[in-house]
Amino acid sequence: MLLSGTMDGGISDWSRFERLTPFRVRDVLLVASHFDQYLLEESGYLAEIMQQEYSELNLSQAPRIIHSPEARDALRLLQVRDFDLVITMARVGEMDVKAFGSEAKRIREGIPVVMLSHNTRELATLSAGDGIDRIFVWTGDSGILLSICKLIEDERNVENDVRDGDVQVILLVEDSRRFYSAYLPLLYKELVHQTTRLMGEGGNLHEKLLRLRARAKILLASDMNTAKSIIDRYHNNIIGIFTDGKFPNQGGERDTAGLELVRYAQEGHRYLPILFQSKNLELKEEAEALGVRFLHKEDTQLYHRIEEFMVDEMNFGDFVFRQPDGTEVARASNLEELIHGLENAPIDSIEFHASKNQFSHWLRTRTEFSLAAGMRPMTVEDFDTSEGVRKYLADSVREHIVQIHRRTIRDHDARVGGAGFQRIGKGSLGGKGRGLAFFFTRIPDLGLGTAFPDVEFVVPRSVVIATGIFEEFIEDNGLDRFVHEDHSDPEVDAAFLAGEFSPELREEMSVLLENTKWPLAVRSSSLLEDSSHQPFAGVYATHMLANDHPELEVRLRRLLEAIKLVYASTYHRGAKAYVTGTPSTIEDERMAVVVQELVGDEVNGRFYPLISGAGRSRNHYPVEPLLAEDGIAAICIGLGRQVATGGKCLRYSPGQPKRIHQFYSNQATLDTSQRNFFAIPMNQEDGSVHPSEEDNLLNLRLSAAEEDGSLALVGSTYVVSDDRMVDSIMVDGGPRVVTFAPVLKHGRFPLS
Repeated sequence: MLLSGTMDGGISDWSRFERLTPFRVRDVLLVASHFDQYLLEESGYLAEIMQQEYSELNLSQAPRIIHSPEARDALRLLQVRDFDLVITMARVGEMDVKAFGSEAKRIREGIPVVMLSHNTRELATLSAGDGIDRIFVWTGDSGILLSICKLIEDERNVENDVRDGDVQVILLVEDSRRFYSAYLPLLYKELVHQTTRLMGEGGNLHEKLLRLRARAKILLASDMNTAKSIIDRYHNNIIGIFTDGKFPNQGGERDTAGLELVRYAQEGHRYLPILFQSKNLELKEEAEALGVRFLHKEDTQLYHRIEEFMVDEMNFGDFVFRQPDGTEVARASNLEELIHGLENAPIDSIEFHASKNQFSHWLRTRTEFSLAAGMRPMTVEDFDTSEGVRKYLADSVREHIVQIHRRTIRDHDARVGGAGFQRIGKGSLGGKGRGLAFFFTRIPDLGLGTAFPDVEFVVPRSVVIATGIFEEFIEDNGLDRFVHEDHSDPEVDAAFLAGEFSPELREEMSVLLENTKWPLAVRSSSLLEDSSHQPFAGVYATHMLANDHPELEVRLRRLLEAIKLVYASTYHRGAKAYVTGTPSTIEDERMAVVVQELVGDEVNGRFYPLISGAGRSRNHYPVEPLLAEDGIAAICIGLGRQVATGGKCLRYSPGQPKRIHQFYSNQATLDTSQRNFFAIPMNQEDGSVHPSEEDNLLNLRLSAAEEDGSLALVGSTYVVSDDRMVDSIMVDGGPRVVTFAPVLKHGRFPLS
């Protein structure tokens, strides 16, 4: 079998992750004498210890711990406030600890009660049951508190998370309280560290926290019946078993219970990773004969061996392509490298791993559930050739990466270049960035590709420099005075151009340009911009860059200058005056910047799109027979600056594209149609970016577009002798007019 699982709709992981881990331990009641509490807090306050443990593992907010010194006080607290977990020491005042546990469960039905003990004599006389769910040993490692909370969460959430999220399960079979109390903190830390290391294909923080919800759940069994029950229930999701060699085995041999469990687990999963741990070295040979790794419990490198097992056997490390004889031929640490390995590794290696489900296991460990599940359960024999297996796997991973990039706003990552929609820095994306990001993530759900199969709908590759970078730049360069002081626009521009960005941002921009050799738009995206109730079109700066200089340093300098000039436009007099007319104040304003690849073509040393413009879904001033819901659009040939600055363009209703009211007569058409267009000069990039946006562009007559062959899609010809418009460019005709008739009237492109 290649990979197990069922098709679940491709990219559904994010919605599935949101439904995971519904139960959280948020409030913990700690019942301990003042002396026991002192022992627990020997290395610091418990709240601080827990917060540090959670913070180090990038987990969500640590639980609140409420201390009660004795049982009766604790029971009163349980009656008046909600708790998710009770942790009690053995000595809880006059009441017996088991009686306390039973009473706590009577007051709060179903609340888990665990006991923590640091006294060896106590352990010999105590057992779980009758009000106590589990007993743990305090060895001085504060990580046990985190482990208790996480184990309780895992036990409560595993049913939901396996059903809704196909999450994985790790089974620990151990009856020694001292051993599992020392073992669980190690296991949880290693699990979270490995999951965090593996899960980020450049994802943002929100995505990473969601993926952490999908980490493997750890379940603890202390006897054979419980262990077998877990294996039976979650056999399709267990990715590893850590088992003791000796534990309670009702109806069977206690001393060899571990070997019996190994055989039982392997009946349904021949290649399941199992770590066999025992103090009895006599079991080593028999365990290894079953194909499982043996680890002596008193090994001086016990923890290191466990880490090795998780990386090598449970697929928490790189995917290592091996030949059937074990020879390593390649390795992959991320999805891009996995594709490279799939395409280049010897076919014997591909067949070897595919036959053992190892590609699926590795992907599921990385929380790439939709990719693993989307690969149909089939055998190598189902393909005509072995190369068909290779192609199927590589194509599946490649398409998954494309879908991820189309769906997520990611922190900028040099490994994936400028692919998709990325962000740099903390803070907001700004109005324009937020709108672009929303559309970017929604495109796959809109069905546009189905409705218009011959048209590709994309948001051009974009990187948003978030508002936090703007705030740092203002503070580091002492530019906050411009918020209140009145200065001319050239003075503001000069001050901002003299400012310096952090070395970190310069490096990010340098990496971006190394992977982007295409004309760029550097667009404003302020907090107040692009709101439906207060449009800011044309208020702040946008600069266009050819980005074609042969030297990277020149391109980097010009990009940073353009960003600074966009920042400076925040405090231009016109922008300040505009903001004054809104409910907001200039003190509220923060500027993000969208660096975006331009759409268009280079012809004869000039770069521009055939059609650009802006549209609104509702026309607030419709002229009959147009309707408000038909919308309104303004389009032009060349860069959209023609529209943004109020230049001559075509305004029409997408709902009724053949009704062009501004062209009510031939003379009106000649008077109101576009006569010039903007383009970016190519092969001329040198010097500095001019503060005036238009001084960085070419303002050309329509004859240039005709020379480039661009006018045919959007132009008409006015035949003077007949006083008529012809919806094409006639070689021997009269004046050229931009009417977009070939598009709007004759459907050469589905613009409306």
